[in-house]
Amino acid sequence: MHRLSYFALLLAPLMALGHHSNAEFDFEVVEELEGRVSMVSWRNPHVRLMLSVVGNDGTEALWDLEAQDVNSLGRRGLDPEMIREGDVVRVAGNPSMRRDNSMYVTNVLLPSGTEINMRGTPEPRWSAERIGFDPPVVEEIRAAAGEAEGIFRVWMEEETRPFPADLPLTPSASAAEEAWDPADHLTLQCVAGGMPGVMTRVPAPHPIDFTEQDGEIVLRVEVFDVVRTIHMESGADASEQPATPLGYSEGHWEGNTLVVRTTRVSWPYFNQSGSIPQSEAVQIDERFTVGEDDRLVYDLVVTDSATLTEPVSARFVLGWRPDLVVEPYECIPGA
Repeated sequence: MHRLSYFALLLAPLMALGHHSNAEFDFEVVEELEGRVSMVSWRNPHVRLMLSVVGNDGTEALWDLEAQDVNSLGRRGLDPEMIREGDVVRVAGNPSMRRDNSMYVTNVLLPSGTEINMRGTPEPRWSAERIGFDPPVVEEIRAAAGEAEGIFRVWMEEETRPFPADLPLTPSASAAEEAWDPADHLTLQCVAGGMPGVMTRVPAPHPIDFTEQDGEIVLRVEVFDVVRTIHMESGADASEQPATPLGYSEGHWEGNTLVVRTTRVSWPYFNQSGSIPQSEAVQIDERFTVGEDDRLVYDLVVTDSATLTEPVSARFVLGWRPDLVVEPYECIPGA
């Protein structure tokens, strides 16, 4: 078994956290390996494989291969029985720029000759027999499902305009960001977090849904099993509600737009990683607008004078996905 191509990985190894930021992988380079599977970890936040590879000089190296999450792979028709310890497989992916013998794996060629897609949207490389490379035809799925109305459906992101990369941070927030250590990344520890960070996880490949329960609206985000309750014109005084990571959300309808204001947020970070602080004075304003084209436009505005010198906004456009359900995520630290 031989390594099929070689690239120098020059940067120092990152602390071994089990789950790592995509930023460490070199997406300009595709590397191929062949080896024997020595370990399979089929759990969130990422499926992982350990691959024993013997080089041309006869030395053995153990490679850590990071794939996508369990939910996404399951939707492609993949399951843990497809890859077993002891299997000799061929893989392709993007090498780490920080850690030796680490890869963001995209393609795996099984002993049976079937090629499977383990992450992203790669092109097939080796086999005519393949699983997980052909995306569903969403328009056909919607047409077959018939008519639907309103917000109470399953939605998947189709377009994203995120918060600006260069946030207008206050001096104290900027200093905190500069002092932050990537080893402290909260999502790497399966920390669900709070508002507004949990709502930046609505992009594909994970859906969200809305249901109505006892006059309130329940919003579920698949990633980290987040469940929010939106209190619809309850008349309660938000300032008297207990502060929680998700805050207290009040909603009302303006035509076909669900308007939500969230305050009383105890979560101390603006973002998912925990690199940017946030005060309890933060206010989050959201608008969910259902269009006639089976799209949901989600606008998010965050105001926090302790962290931001001006409000910041993001927009997500989601499409109706009648073929999906929000599934348990069940993140396991160290996976």
